[in-house]
Amino acid sequence: MQHHSIHILVRDYAAALFALAAVFVCIHLGLYFYNYHVEELPWLLLQLFDLDEENNLPTWFSSFILLNNAFFVYVLSHGANLQKKGHWRFIAFGFLLLAIDEVAGLHESFNSSIEINWAIPGAILVLFLVAGYVPFLMSLRRNLALLFILSGILFVSGAIITELLSEDMDSDSWAYALAVALEESLEMFGALLFLTVNMREMSEQGKIAVKVQMAE
Repeated sequence: MQHHSIHILVRDYAAALFALAAVFVCIHLGLYFYNYHVEELPWLLLQLFDLDEENNLPTWFSSFILLNNAFFVYVLSHGANLQKKGHWRFIAFGFLLLAIDEVAGLHESFNSSIEINWAIPGAILVLFLVAGYVPFLMSLRRNLALLFILSGILFVSGAIITELLSEDMDSDSWAYALAVALEESLEMFGALLFLTVNMREMSEQGKIAVKVQMAE
């Protein structure tokens, strides 16, 4: 067996992902500003970079970020004690579901089948999850717990709060395009902050190298 290691530089990898997220947000804003204030653009071009559309470049990038979180949190769980292992793996499973939802649009389907905005039951679920994770957060180092809380606030603010605020907006307007940019920015940067924190934690534990075995 040949052993190969892929070494990931946390700072460079995280910086590249943050930069790509910022680029997608700027492209979305730039295209819609031009579309509403200068000249109407072709729908295909807008759809390709629209942060509110499915099956386009920003959607796949957001899903990639969430999958990164699922993978690295799962790897991190192997170094946790038995009491915390389940908490870590539940977080990893949650990010996997979020990554699937990002490309499959599960919450949109759910939203179309109920009379209220999906963000309301989503907010209730988040409150229950937060209450259940209080002991887990208190068991972590103070700075680590605070960064987890901050990343969670950013992500939930985008996924739920901004969703509720933009519910009654005209979807064909510059104001809505701004609201979408804010929503997706908060989600992506919240997820990226959580990813960066966990990658640094893995780096300190010596687990940031991914080893791949190949038969000769």
